[in-house]
Amino acid sequence: MAKVLNPGLQTLVNEWIGRVGYMELGISHSGTMDNYASRFANMLVGNDLNAPMLELTAGNFVIEFEEDKIVALTGAEFGVKLAGAPAPMWESFAVKAGDRLQVAGMNPAVYGFRVYLAVSGGVDVPEFMGSKTTSSTGTFGGFEGRAIKKGDVIKFGLDPEGAKAGMIVNPKYKPTYSDTWEMHAIPGPQGAPDFFTEEGMELFFTATWSVQTIADRTGIRLDGPDLIFNPERAAAGGHPSNIIDHGYPGPGCVNVSGNTPILFPRECPTSGGFIVALSTNYADQWMMGQMRPGMDKVKFILSTQEEAIEMRKAQNAIFADPEAVIEK
Repeated sequence: MAKVLNPGLQTLVNEWIGRVGYMELGISHSGTMDNYASRFANMLVGNDLNAPMLELTAGNFVIEFEEDKIVALTGAEFGVKLAGAPAPMWESFAVKAGDRLQVAGMNPAVYGFRVYLAVSGGVDVPEFMGSKTTSSTGTFGGFEGRAIKKGDVIKFGLDPEGAKAGMIVNPKYKPTYSDTWEMHAIPGPQGAPDFFTEEGMELFFTATWSVQTIADRTGIRLDGPDLIFNPERAAAGGHPSNIIDHGYPGPGCVNVSGNTPILFPRECPTSGGFIVALSTNYADQWMMGQMRPGMDKVKFILSTQEEAIEMRKAQNAIFADPEAVIEK
């Protein structure tokens, strides 16, 4: 067990995969915003890749352990201390009963926005609708259906066989964070010429989009040039982004509400009355978890469905590589 002394801005119990299969009921996937960093955190401590962990938004987190465990932190490198001494990231290390682990707060000089804390054995919470992940909009799953609060006691499962300190992520697989994120994306399903002009569709891939301060697990609003809609839609009455209510593709799509593109992360709406201009490749969707509100930018790179499939296969192969984590 461990006691949370400072939960920071938002700390959630989340899994990589989340709660899939319920979009038709209006229940979004949830799960870790950065599935790349979260999977590596679990791998470092010997857990299943989908084991529940703590997702720390903007850092500023303190926890005191009441038992010996192996832990690993991945994601934004705000700075970590164990018992007052610097501790590594992207590396497993041992904590002892009574040790206090601290994650520093968000630093504008440090790229990234979320940190993942995996503990050997995973976070022990009940399963709900096939998942242990938190639905922060539905207030169910995870730790009592809510964000972690000061004073909460977190329980962990039994250590997996082989969990040990001193494991690091193979340097060739460690991601590079930036203030400009390049996401591959497929046009549509509402594209040109029906909803945008050809020039308007091309604009999505040539412009640089700024992440607004209005950005969370449900949507990341983007600022950029004026959108160029099909003039026939604009002349038909109502805003051209409006459409008869329909289901959204899910996490990773780029919704257009009025004149604002909105990247849809893990807890996005499942249906609505606005068009969807792009669908980002799954292999790049982890980047949404590290975008800093009001600070970072996004560029979309034109992709195809075939390329998206190959990118996902290549990413999955990383976590199947026996050399993905190595001894220090």
